[in-house]
Amino acid sequence: MELSFTLEHTNLLIILISAVIILYLLSKKFSKNRAIRFGNFEILKKVAGKKLLSYSIVPIAIRILALILIILGLSNPTLTISSPSSNVDYVLAIDTSSSMLTPDVKPNRLEATRFAMLDFIENYATSYIGVVTFSGEAHIKSTLTKDKEKLIETVKNISIDKTAGTAIGEALVTASSILSESSNNRTIILITDGRSNRGIDVNKTFSLLKEKKIKVISIGLGEITNETITIPKELAELNATVAEYPYLDEKTLIELANQTSGVYYKISEIDEFKNAIKKAIYEEEMTINIQFYLLILACIILLLEWALELTKYRVIP
Repeated sequence: MELSFTLEHTNLLIILISAVIILYLLSKKFSKNRAIRFGNFEILKKVAGKKLLSYSIVPIAIRILALILIILGLSNPTLTISSPSSNVDYVLAIDTSSSMLTPDVKPNRLEATRFAMLDFIENYATSYIGVVTFSGEAHIKSTLTKDKEKLIETVKNISIDKTAGTAIGEALVTASSILSESSNNRTIILITDGRSNRGIDVNKTFSLLKEKKIKVISIGLGEITNETITIPKELAELNATVAEYPYLDEKTLIELANQTSGVYYKISEIDEFKNAIKKAIYEEEMTINIQFYLLILACIILLLEWALELTKYRVIP
């Protein structure tokens, strides 16, 4: 949310506020002289209250605020509100190879991905979303849907795949097939920690993605690390990806983003992950002219100031 206005009446605002302050100081001096002529200051304090001088600042502050609102109201004030676009459909393509258990992104790469995707679905998504997972093969977990409960359950149930390898190219083709159902703008959010070593060459997917006008937000997870990875027993014999391809192929992910007018992010902690997802979301801007509302508020404030004149804030004659 952003407030903007012109500065064409700045000089007028300065002049008016200066005039109000000068008149206030003059009236305060005049009132003090009259108060002295009252003769009995103890009685005056009982009538006006002991905090006469501190109370007297309230009306002047209110008048200055009203003036500021009036001048802002005459300065073409506009309020710009950004919200996630409902004209973009997404497919989340999530790497589920065994290397995603590496704990360098706490608690591990897969759990960090899960947290970030749930945050995306719950707080930002207003359009259709699909889910694809991939290791040595790609699997459709959800076609395009707006059912948040279904999507949340799908993401919560994602686990490491038993098929060795990292088939990024196949994941992109599978995600593209889901997005072919969409008539909106199309985006794939690709999340991986490795390099493509199975199936379709990633470079051969560029023409398909550009033909279908699909943008790819590529997110690379983790650091070049020698941390020990705990592999579940059922995956113990299928850990070729961890042993043979332990490093992130940033060059390919950057090229993928560039070829599709997308963007690449390198992630090493969960907060970076959430921020990257937030930046990747396409937003719509709605502009509202708030001149009427500022002028109405100024009028209300002036009415309040006049009402205060009838209370203890009134200057004693």
